[in-house]
This record gives sequence, C-alpha cells and structure tokens, in this order.
Amino acid sequence: MKRIALTGGIAEGKSTVLGYLRDLGIAVESSDHIVSQLYENDSVLSELRAELAIEGPVTREIVRNLLQKRPEIFQTLNRIFHQRTLDRILKSSAQVVEVPLLFETCIQAQFDRVWVVTCGVEEQRRRLLSRYENESVAEQMLERQLPSRVKCAFADVIVRTNRSEASVLAFVARWVKEEFV
Repeated sequence: MKRIALTGGIAEGKSTVLGYLRDLGIAVESSDHIVSQLYENDSVLSELRAELAIEGPVTREIVRNLLQKRPEIFQTLNRIFHQRTLDRILKSSAQVVEVPLLFETCIQAQFDRVWVVTCGVEEQRRRLLSRYENESVAEQMLERQLPSRVKCAFADVIVRTNRSEASVLAFVARWVKEEFV
C-alpha cells in the first residue's frame, strides 16, 4: 500500500486538503488528531503534569499558554508526544497521514511520497493572525517550524491553497487519480 505524508506549515490548509482527500474516499489520519487522543491518555496527562509542574487538569490550551511563557518546554513536549505519535502513525492503515512536523522529526522515510501544502508566506501570516490575533504568538509558531519553501524542495507534490477552493479541490482530485488509481 502506498503511503503519503501530507505536510506544510501552520495555517496553510493541511486540514482542508486532508478533508478533501477523505471526501474522495482516501483513508486518512492526522497527527493533530492523534495528539488530541493522547491528551485523553491518563499516563500522558500524568507525565505532562509532572514534567511541566502543572497542578490540576491538563488541557491543550493550558499547555499552549504555558509554552508561550516558557518556550524551553517545547523539547519536553516533543519528548512526550513525538514517539507516541509516530508509533500510532506506523500502526495506522491510512493511505495519507497529515504530519505537520514531518521534516522536523525526520520521519519522511516512513512514507512513499510527500505532499506539501502551502499558501505562501504572506497568506500564511494573514491566516495565522486571523486565528490567533497576537503577532508575537504567530511569529513564535512560525519560528518553530521549517519554512514551507524549504519543505517544498523535498516535495513530490506541492498543493497551493492560495487559490480558489474549486481549483485546489480539482488539483487534489487529479493527484488522487495519479497516486491511487
């Protein structure tokens, strides 16, 4: 079975493209969804509570806010989540897996092909600012990821989402036929 990694930067349209693929009948999985599931795992929550010195309930929002105040905990979060997420990806029967930090975690060899979703730097910033409304938070998020222009250099397919929805959907549908038919 061919497996494709779908990657790109934050706010560039990965989830939208993943939804298009799902609607086209492709089995998909999302690293973000896996991480959400891990936030429901008692041992993960206990580890987060202990490692980050959090009293009370642990939620993604609490951890995100803590990360903004203490960027050094990013490595702790990576240590807690990355291997667990990779283990679930490898067990998944999905044909396409959304992996935002594909190259940052050096797992691209686990896939046959790489699709990079991008919308361009200015559109990405605009989308990110509309989502978070805080320029310093947006910049922090962008700094943690490899720029999409670098990811594009390693792409088998580049999906540009700064076009009309119909155009992006048609492009994805054409590549689904190319990859899976």
